[in-house]
Amino acid sequence: MALTLSRSGNPEIYVRDRATGRTEQITQHWSIDTEPVWSPDGKYIYFTSDRGGRPQIYRVSPAGGTPERVTLEGDYNARASVSPDGRRIAVAQGRGNEYRIAVWDIETERFSILTPGTLDESPSFAPNGSMILYATREGTRGVLSAVSADGNVRQRLILSDGDVREPAWSP
Repeated sequence: MALTLSRSGNPEIYVRDRATGRTEQITQHWSIDTEPVWSPDGKYIYFTSDRGGRPQIYRVSPAGGTPERVTLEGDYNARASVSPDGRRIAVAQGRGNEYRIAVWDIETERFSILTPGTLDESPSFAPNGSMILYATREGTRGVLSAVSADGNVRQRLILSDGDVREPAWSP
């Protein structure tokens, strides 16, 4: 499993081997490294870091090494969700005080903005890659919404009560 620990007061990415119980630190930087997610093939751990001055998505081998910045556009990219085929990353992308759901194509190195909202966060790819769940605000309430991976279909999903935060698809 991948996780964020603050053993020395600074959040870093670690990998814990459940079989052996060993926990290995795989990032070491003065910045904040957080929100780790595995690539579907297990070759990378994607995470959010402000090591470049603002939150961006990076990736690193589970064995460690030098992290590589993945998102190359935008002031703020966080909360990565990797598509099942590993070719796209959904993020909460911020510009000023507006946060929208965007998809970064790893091959073309381009973003597609999928949502028109101003407070959209916590994207989660469906297991088949066709839809992305996300949380957004409607007035003072957090609500659940979904958008197709190409951005053509958007819908609000009705829940009877409560504030929605950080939705995730089941496998």
